[in-house]
Amino acid sequence: MLSFASCRTAIQTVAPEEKYEQVRYIPQESFFSMPLHFSIQEMQSLINKHTEGVLYEDKNIDDDNFMVKVSKHSPITLSIKGNEVQFRVPLDIWLKGSMEANVLGFSLGDVEEVKGSLAMTFSTKVELDPFWNINPQTRFVSYEWMNQPKFSIALLNIPFKIVANKIINAEQETIARLIDAEIRKNLNTRAYIEAAWNYMHEPVSLSTEPPSWLSITPKDVFVSPITSDSKQLSLTVGLKAITETTIGKKPVSVKTNLPTYKIQPAKDGSYNLQLGIQINYEQITEMASKHMVGQVYTFNEGKKKITINEVDFYGDEDQMVISVLLSGDITGRVYLKGYPVYDSLSRKVVFSKLDFDLDTKNKLHKSANWLAHDVMVKKMSPYFSYYIGEYLDNASLQMKESLKHKQLTPNFLAEGTLEELKPVDIILTKDGLVALVNAKGKIKVFVSGLDKY
Repeated sequence: MLSFASCRTAIQTVAPEEKYEQVRYIPQESFFSMPLHFSIQEMQSLINKHTEGVLYEDKNIDDDNFMVKVSKHSPITLSIKGNEVQFRVPLDIWLKGSMEANVLGFSLGDVEEVKGSLAMTFSTKVELDPFWNINPQTRFVSYEWMNQPKFSIALLNIPFKIVANKIINAEQETIARLIDAEIRKNLNTRAYIEAAWNYMHEPVSLSTEPPSWLSITPKDVFVSPITSDSKQLSLTVGLKAITETTIGKKPVSVKTNLPTYKIQPAKDGSYNLQLGIQINYEQITEMASKHMVGQVYTFNEGKKKITINEVDFYGDEDQMVISVLLSGDITGRVYLKGYPVYDSLSRKVVFSKLDFDLDTKNKLHKSANWLAHDVMVKKMSPYFSYYIGEYLDNASLQMKESLKHKQLTPNFLAEGTLEELKPVDIILTKDGLVALVNAKGKIKVFVSGLDKY
């Protein structure tokens, strides 16, 4: 028994210090594309909603022999070409006129009231001012009579169109300005842009376990030239931002002011985000223990045996420390260290340059020189890898679901795609291993329901 016991080697190693780097995510530059589609139907509803009743009235007959009242006859209709909106404005015109006519050398005068209806067409060029406010410029295009009454003065029937040009020339500028005023009042583009700008500052929850947050710091904003088709007026607002991801408490958002308007061709809405997938040490220990505890290794042609009794993990700055409790011909703890890296083929976290810690190696050389160090490390290293493919798949699925048809606010809807999810680095924290993953894709934010305002 004494002879048997004397063959056992007990070693006393010094554990490497447990310390961690601060998790630092690399800020990424992203472009968010926000197509604004102003529905012709919604714009038409807005204009009609706010243009009811009398549009213009001139009660003074003394200045030009006419009193005029202009009211909306029927709903205004819109059509769009390029960045110009055409308004067809059907109007009822009430006219009270004092006219004089010479008939066979006699002067005849009379005052009469008549009503008629005509449709006036205006064209509005839609632009934005430097402060994102819509700046419409409306001009008169043409008119057509729908109901053309006549003045009957004494023995003459005078066609109403004789005075039409006078009415139109007098009132077209007034009606054009009225259209501009209603557009400015009811299409508050700055409010929509500012709402989106402020919303971008709010941290977005990416996952609950671990708590992960995406922070967006907008840096610049621009807009593409206005375009249109038969159904809508469109422009794309692009947002350039720095995106960062944090794990833990929700970050505090710091609001910035909306920059001034500038025209720039639309970006494709591509984003770059850096996410963190965390695997705690308990998970890594559980998986490694399942395969390693109880394993027996033989050396020196079977004359020496060691058994793995316990495995534990922690970090030492950028290296993972693996604590292994041995029994058999060596008793005690040994420590290995290696750099965690991602292997894209196996989709595993593996340990590069894995070897015994220097203190462990020196003591093994002195007291257990028979142990083939390199062989021992090679035999254990496959069990120290950790498959994270499932985490990546879950993160990918979660992001795709979050980006697909996500209602941000009642008037803002996000649509996005995830095109790539790629691990780029492994960081060790006090809670576990964090795989830093770059996510790339495209995102658009749509605006709707403008006619509800």
